[in-house]
Amino acid sequence: MAIAATMAGTTCVPGIKCVRMSLATSVGLIPAGMALVSAYRTHGHLAAHLDPLGSAPPGDPSLEPANWGLTPALQSAVPASVLRVKVPGNTLADVLPQLRETYSSTIAYEVEHISNTEQREWLRDAIESGRYKIAFSDDRKIDLLRRLTRVESFERYLRKIFLGQKTFSLEGLDAMVPMLEELLTLIAGDGTPAAVIGMAHRGRLNTIAHILNRPYEEILTEFEAAHERGELGAADVTGDVKYHQGAEGVFETPDGKKVRVTLASNPSHLEAVDPIVEGTARALQTDHAGPVAQLDPKKAAPILIHGDAAFPGQGVVSEVLNLQSLAGYATGGTIHIISNNQIGFTTDPRDARSTRYASDLAKGFDVPIVHVNADDLNACIWAVHLSAEFRRRFGRDVVIDLIGYRRFGHNEQDEPAYTQPEMTEKIKAHPTTRELFANKLVAQGVLSAERVQELIAEATAHLQETHRAVKGGKHSVAGMLAKIRGTAPIAAVPLAPAAKDRLLGWSAELTRVPQGFSVNKKLQAQFERRQAVIQEKGLVDWGMAEALAFASLLTQGTPVRLTGQDTERGTFSHRHAVLHDPAARAEYVPLQHVTGAKASFEVYDSPLSEYACLGFEYGYSATIPRALVLWEAQFGDFNNGAQIVIDQFITAGQAKWGQTARLTLLLPHGYEGMGPEHSSARLERFLQLTAEGNLRVANPSTAANYYHLLRQQATMPQPVPLVVMTPKSLLRHEAAS
Repeated sequence: MAIAATMAGTTCVPGIKCVRMSLATSVGLIPAGMALVSAYRTHGHLAAHLDPLGSAPPGDPSLEPANWGLTPALQSAVPASVLRVKVPGNTLADVLPQLRETYSSTIAYEVEHISNTEQREWLRDAIESGRYKIAFSDDRKIDLLRRLTRVESFERYLRKIFLGQKTFSLEGLDAMVPMLEELLTLIAGDGTPAAVIGMAHRGRLNTIAHILNRPYEEILTEFEAAHERGELGAADVTGDVKYHQGAEGVFETPDGKKVRVTLASNPSHLEAVDPIVEGTARALQTDHAGPVAQLDPKKAAPILIHGDAAFPGQGVVSEVLNLQSLAGYATGGTIHIISNNQIGFTTDPRDARSTRYASDLAKGFDVPIVHVNADDLNACIWAVHLSAEFRRRFGRDVVIDLIGYRRFGHNEQDEPAYTQPEMTEKIKAHPTTRELFANKLVAQGVLSAERVQELIAEATAHLQETHRAVKGGKHSVAGMLAKIRGTAPIAAVPLAPAAKDRLLGWSAELTRVPQGFSVNKKLQAQFERRQAVIQEKGLVDWGMAEALAFASLLTQGTPVRLTGQDTERGTFSHRHAVLHDPAARAEYVPLQHVTGAKASFEVYDSPLSEYACLGFEYGYSATIPRALVLWEAQFGDFNNGAQIVIDQFITAGQAKWGQTARLTLLLPHGYEGMGPEHSSARLERFLQLTAEGNLRVANPSTAANYYHLLRQQATMPQPVPLVVMTPKSLLRHEAAS
């Protein structure tokens, strides 16, 4: 928009030459200046230099002052004080270069889509004030270089020595390791004792070595033992490859604080691990000691590392983002890092997504996005500080889009030049992140070129020395390949039966509400009929049998968590675990008020998702094996919306990773005239998946069967998942009571 001068006048700004302009110009200057500021906040990322390989940013016309009628002289006439910016400067002319540096350099932001005013304004202030742009001492710079050198040397050594073995090199995104180290240091500074990381294969070995601090000896032994997989007994072939294995370790910060880090096991199914990580973190954050579970997000921090093709391509990512603010699933905010190598296997971004950025999906969930060039280590660290600070303050997710490249093919056996010849040639000629950072430090006089070479030699020598020790002593190859996969016993631990008077007492408690609490009249009548049948006939229906089983477990100290689609009431209105008083707008959960309860009872309606929600409960259950965790489908056939979780985690986790869970699936099942949908829970599929004690499948016919089945499931010495075909019309049938 051009602003024409029509009347003579003069505007002066202290310390600035007076500018002659018209009244119309002076009236329009401030809106034009504010529009330019808004353009940089909204579209500045389009002019940012985010690609290490040097592709030109697209830019945007709104970022050009001339398109707002703002000549250099007019820019000098606009006071910075009216622009509401935090960057330094007295006028728009001073401010504009600062805005370009802030929003359009090697780090850029997308935050203006956020609907919450407080969050949006806080982000503007944090970004423009630059308070998270920490300055590094020379010692810190040398330490960062040393870490980058270890990362690069590790990748190069594995590739050189173990020709043909897959490592899924991190090279091109090397900065991710120092970023994770910085993030864990900040997490430790908040007093958080645990972090849970989910990631796919790329960079996993480097993360295990340098974030979880797993000794090189163990990793090198696995490489040496690779050819022996399958030769140490028939069972061994079911074990998973090294870049899918989970791991645990302790990260120690420079000031001595420690964080227990868990890297979740994951299959080849990209992003499948995301909900497992969230459920794991939630379990670690929860205190189950009292009748009502107490959540403390400071007890654990979830970190998810995504691929640039998988983040927009895999629907489970959207499902997981939707969990961030839900009462039953919130984890105090997740730090998401997109390891963006600008390609998905052999697929270019133009064929992989309909959006400009891999991160655009997150905008729909009010998540701030930080784009950063992976070759600018300083900017990468700054991105971590801003993200951690936002999570700490608002308890919400943040996405860091770490834009780099993949120096080699999808794996070490792949030839990228077949499909991306131009990119491959650019990468070959491009210096590594370590080289760029080392050259920068040498130019600054922080250290000499000779010292840079010494750091490389030291890192390589350590790997060589460790490898010689491994080859000399073999470090027990058989032991490295062993898994915790003994056949799980099916026999339950003897559980003392609940006395009749206790059962009657619980049944009364579970149909009673506090004084002054008004229950729906129809529901109150249903409770009265339920009690009458118990008293007159000694019969217990399905819903009451379940509640009594839960009560018996809670009083012996076993936590119970029940979630699913419409689970609080139950699809067939049989449970009513949460009661509502419409007048008082209050809720009451009878199972949280059982006399003598020694553990928590949780019940939540889930969002209308199967994949993420079942994955979440698997992660929760695997983390707290003493708890009875149940997920209920609205109808049994809906379980196939979570088939990946069932196939890759629930039924195979024990064989692949030695990972077990007590997770229980409740699947309404039965052909009752409703047609092919909502009828079969696919019992036959679960029976096909069952082998070597990995899974239990049950189709109880009476409420008593169900009562004892739940109690047995909660107390088996070896946790094993359970799939229950639950009834529909039989829920209230007297013959099933």
